[in-house]
Amino acid sequence: MSEQNAFLFEVAPHHDARVPVAGQGLSRWRAARYLLLAVLLSAGVILAPFLATVLISFSRPGAWSDVLSDGQAWQAVGNSLIWWVLVVVVCAVGLGLAWLVRNAGPALGLVMRVILVLPAVVSPLTTGAIFRLLFDTSRERGMAAALLGRDMAFLGPGWIWLVLGLAFVWQYAGVAFLVFHEALARLPSSLLRMARAFGVGRRRRLWSVVLPALAGPAALAYLFALVAAARVFDLVLMGVPGSTQALVEGGGLYWWRHNDDLGDAGAAALAVLMSLLVAGLASPALLGLRGRVSWADPAPAARPPADRGRRLWPLGGAVSVLWLLPFAALLLTSLREPTAAARTGWWNGEPWTLGSYAEALSDSAFTGALGTTFLRAVAVVCVVLLAAVPAAYVLAHEHLLPRRAWRPVLLVSVALAALPPQAFAVPLQRWLSPVGTPLALTIVHAALVMPLAVLVLHNAFVRVPAPMLARDRWELFHVVREARPAVVLAGVLAFVLVWNDAVVGLLLNWPSGDHLPLILLEQARHFMSAASPLAAQAVIATAVPVLVLAVTGRRLYRGLTRGVRR
Repeated sequence: MSEQNAFLFEVAPHHDARVPVAGQGLSRWRAARYLLLAVLLSAGVILAPFLATVLISFSRPGAWSDVLSDGQAWQAVGNSLIWWVLVVVVCAVGLGLAWLVRNAGPALGLVMRVILVLPAVVSPLTTGAIFRLLFDTSRERGMAAALLGRDMAFLGPGWIWLVLGLAFVWQYAGVAFLVFHEALARLPSSLLRMARAFGVGRRRRLWSVVLPALAGPAALAYLFALVAAARVFDLVLMGVPGSTQALVEGGGLYWWRHNDDLGDAGAAALAVLMSLLVAGLASPALLGLRGRVSWADPAPAARPPADRGRRLWPLGGAVSVLWLLPFAALLLTSLREPTAAARTGWWNGEPWTLGSYAEALSDSAFTGALGTTFLRAVAVVCVVLLAAVPAAYVLAHEHLLPRRAWRPVLLVSVALAALPPQAFAVPLQRWLSPVGTPLALTIVHAALVMPLAVLVLHNAFVRVPAPMLARDRWELFHVVREARPAVVLAGVLAFVLVWNDAVVGLLLNWPSGDHLPLILLEQARHFMSAASPLAAQAVIATAVPVLVLAVTGRRLYRGLTRGVRR
């Protein structure tokens, strides 16, 4: 570190936003009770089955050596690392967009916040269907091939990773943009003025001031994208033709296809290997989740020059159009007559019809799955908040846990948030079968969402200003009231993840007629002939989380960026 940077590091304020230790607070016994439900869910649904998977992996001599010498398994693990590269790309695109429009003014910022976040609530199945339509190999059906004027093997070897990468970035870069946009807007301007006063160049200011201040937001954006990448499954099943899936399938999809061939011990060894890989990739997020830099800037942000805001509108408009184009393709495909949609693309101007929507709404299996999935998602939200709120409250008070235990507990929470379900699927399926399938699926979903909800709430609870706390037995109530946006965010995350999830149902051999995403997945078997009905069902399925997003928009945005009301 140069002398100039060392001086800047010493004078830059490193705010400790954690709740200060109070003389009177929760007892260790009461803190343990607050952690009880979260621990039971994590231990019963994730940790114990994972330990059982580890034991099964050593039950047959040579199971590990067979997996480690399996070329196809290593190809799948290598593909998982490509998905991790896409996680970094998602964060980089989100940061780049936020940096470009950081001084664009409130109007353009609002437009981009609304449009860019919409794909995040879309099912990966729907995303796969959209990009498969856009990049169909025939110029008669695929828009990208039509623009080039010739048939292109976009869904074959050599191009398929580009299609999947674009789909993944489109779906999740908006979340990273929201986080970084707010962080840059509230970056303490005094730090930058001080750096300029000491003659620090623009590039050095970026590395010495801006990036350290973005550590917490970057960790949150990275963790969100990593959870999506670790559980990527249905995007490949829907978006990639069956003949090409083996080239791009990650470890999770490979495990699902070949667990019978590998045997119990071999499948368990592969699941443990994947879990170790994901845990290692998730551990850097722990460094930014300590709440050491406050985003609050006491001075109001200066308004950007009017001419600069006007110059950025074309850029913002172009990005917005690109982000809305996949939605337009899906909607217009759903409005076409099924036979025409199977032959040509949506831009051919043939008469529109609502026939596919009428067919979807008259299908009792589809409408029944809509109601069942909605009720299940609401039940999961209730369970998650009951478990995650008190657990995050205890983690926000570091003095309530032994000093040596606090950091490992947070590390385990980060690892559990990104752990692939394949790591505990087989033991869990055996143990929960006597419980009854509807209750079992609700419990599993709640346990999978709960670690991520704990991290989101913890990130907000450590920012609750100390004077607002009552320091009595109602303290948790005051903390929740102040961190209400983060509570809303945790609830919406739980709802959207359950509503869009197809992985858990497949791993637990769930009947397809009960859970909505599995209904959509069945259409992938006849993708081209069912393009219009599939698009209509996808639009209806997407409307529900979009409506939730619209109702909770303001609080959701605050929960994702600040976590607290003010």
